[in-house]
Amino acid sequence: MERKKIPILNEKIDPFIVLHIIKRSMLFTAIVFIFAIVGAYLYLRYTPPLYVATSVLQIKNETDKTNQILEISNIKNDEVNLNQTIELLRSPEFLKRTFNKLPLDVSYYSQGTFLAFELYRSTPFIVSYQITSKNYYGLPIFVSFTDHTAILRYKYADQKVEKSLPINQWVEWNGIKLKIDVIDSVSIHQQTEKIKNDSYYFIINDSNYIQHSNTSKLEVFVLNAEANTIQIKFTDNNPSKASEVVKTIAEEFINYDVEKKIESSKLILKFIEEQSKLIYRTIDSLEEQLLLFKNSHNISFLTDPEKESPLARYEQLTDKIQQEIESLEIELYAYKRLISKLQQNPELPIFELISLVPNSDPITMSIINKIQYLDDQKEQVLSSKTPNSFQVKTINKQIEKQRNTLIDILKANAQRLNDKKNILNEKLTFYQQNKFGTNALSDLDYLKLKRLYDINVGYYNKLLEKKTEYLISQAGSVSQNIILQNANTPKEPISPNKRMVIIVALILAFIISLGFMIIRYLLYNEITSVEDIQAYTEAKVLGIIPLYKAKLPVSQLLIDIKPNSIFSESFRACRASIEFLQKDKSHNIISVSSTVSGEGKTFFAINLAGIFALQNKRVVLLDMDLRRPRIHVGFNTDNSKGISTILIGKNKIEDSIKKSKLPTLDYITAGPIPPNPSELISSNVFEDFLKKLSDMYDYVVIDTPPLGLVSDALTIFKISDFPIYVMKSHFSKRSFLYNVNHLMDDKNIKNLMILINAYDFDKTKYGNQYGYSYNYGYGYTSDYENHYYDDLPRKKKSLIVRLLHKL
Repeated sequence: MERKKIPILNEKIDPFIVLHIIKRSMLFTAIVFIFAIVGAYLYLRYTPPLYVATSVLQIKNETDKTNQILEISNIKNDEVNLNQTIELLRSPEFLKRTFNKLPLDVSYYSQGTFLAFELYRSTPFIVSYQITSKNYYGLPIFVSFTDHTAILRYKYADQKVEKSLPINQWVEWNGIKLKIDVIDSVSIHQQTEKIKNDSYYFIINDSNYIQHSNTSKLEVFVLNAEANTIQIKFTDNNPSKASEVVKTIAEEFINYDVEKKIESSKLILKFIEEQSKLIYRTIDSLEEQLLLFKNSHNISFLTDPEKESPLARYEQLTDKIQQEIESLEIELYAYKRLISKLQQNPELPIFELISLVPNSDPITMSIINKIQYLDDQKEQVLSSKTPNSFQVKTINKQIEKQRNTLIDILKANAQRLNDKKNILNEKLTFYQQNKFGTNALSDLDYLKLKRLYDINVGYYNKLLEKKTEYLISQAGSVSQNIILQNANTPKEPISPNKRMVIIVALILAFIISLGFMIIRYLLYNEITSVEDIQAYTEAKVLGIIPLYKAKLPVSQLLIDIKPNSIFSESFRACRASIEFLQKDKSHNIISVSSTVSGEGKTFFAINLAGIFALQNKRVVLLDMDLRRPRIHVGFNTDNSKGISTILIGKNKIEDSIKKSKLPTLDYITAGPIPPNPSELISSNVFEDFLKKLSDMYDYVVIDTPPLGLVSDALTIFKISDFPIYVMKSHFSKRSFLYNVNHLMDDKNIKNLMILINAYDFDKTKYGNQYGYSYNYGYGYTSDYENHYYDDLPRKKKSLIVRLLHKL
């Protein structure tokens, strides 16, 4: 079989290893989930909650009902622009107006053990202040209360300041004047007993901070463009504050809209009032002239001069022409006045333009509507832009262009009316000169005065009519915008979301645990099966020793306790394999080693010697671990003499052989630890010693030091007939097989065999294949710590170290 390269990461998928990894990771998983749950609890407990309040506005483009009834049009542009409305709601001036209506100038807080909570409209005391030093803005001032005194503590100019001041009295010091009014002494007393004296503090905020800090929490956006709806959202740690801010913004927007309408109506009414006074004075003057004319021509007040005049016979002929001329003169007068106003004042307000337009000329009103729209757009832009900005200049140019167009149209209309008037005057003059003669000059003068009087009276009556209309319109001024959804106080925070935090914590714990298991599985490079050995080395597998689940304090002889157990049968299988490979009785030296301590080589050597002894074979067990001997501990005997004393000639072999509880099993302990164990093992004396024992016994079983740590066992392996390399299942690393290959390839130990020890059939696929469970087996449970020796007395570890080791 081709030898594979030993991988760094685990390449195979073994469900039994997966199950093994899961079981070994349960403690880590439990700890991770505990930390996740505790972390989620701490996050939910000590993270300030965030609440969001919302309100929905519907912006309508319907004309006011009163204006519709009175046929008053074009007072305001009816086109809806949601973006302009949003900019208005976000504008600094509008928000400043809104925030000034809320108690935001002083922020009150309750300081808990870990968090501080804002006491918006729930503070047990009220602070009134007058500040001359700006250094007090944004300064946390802690306050505690006694019976009639408030004690302030704060840090001013890097100095700690403590100030006592009587309650409900103004006190002035160092650039500030304060008065503290207690409104709920019971709450203050309860809070002081529960936490500490300095559990309250307040901060005086300047207007810039109020606007900046609250504007960043505000969101205004189009909710539904087709329905002309806008949503206002405000986020804050205090639910009452969030609700009240949104509610105030919505209400102020409605009030602002009504105020703008009323303001426009007031300006129009003011203009109408001024014009009415001028026309009224003109009417008074004309009435005086008519009175003087009657007196000078002896016309009675009781008679009608028009009926007594010869011209009365022809009144019906000229009446129609005169009425048309009067109507034209009224319109012409209005046009001339409007043109004069525009030429004198290019920025004439829209409301004056509207009041001066005669007969609501549709073309003229269309241009005025455009000017009004541009003025509104300019007003919206100026809320966020400067007058010198490009956008404002562009709008001004458009307004100027529309005003010039309006003047041109007004002049054209005035010229048209004047031409029509001249034609009618010529026609009237023709009748007067050719039909009526020259005897009625006085009557003509009277009619001219009367006609001029009637024109002014008509214009005056029209102004009074307009005034009445605007008064009614002003009385019925309401905003067409509607609050579809009022801001309610939110009951549940949007952050932290309790359910989401718990879900995320559990998911993170699961991901971390799963990742830990995956990494652990990928890095799992322990020997788990015979296939692992056969895939990466050419060494033969001697056998498999099942796991002995009971813990043993030391390596000891167990096969004689239950000789018919599965555990003993596994040793018999190893014995049979050795006997099968044995060429003759002279090849009877068996050496046992491993890579590191803890793999069970001493335990295997003792019980392998015992299984041969149960066959009535004469067996001797040698403890060649001269650096740290362990055989004498397993047999509970002394180690005063042994192999080390034999090799230096201090004792004889016969004097050092000890008897075990099995009649045919002898053993020789290592003896006192020599200063030069390697030299003793590599000496000719050791070879003679080993040959003599080989002649005396059927089998010589040697427990050697770990090959992965010292080279003492290498000499013994070279002269052994059956070198056995012990590897512990789920303990020995795959990299240990490099040492096996090194012994076979570089040290020419071709007959090397591998013994798999402590094999748990319940954790592997072989448990089901064999059809039975092993209740007995070697349970050598010492942990791999890269020590040289087996069964060393361990220092008791701390609880944390033991938990980490189990992970």
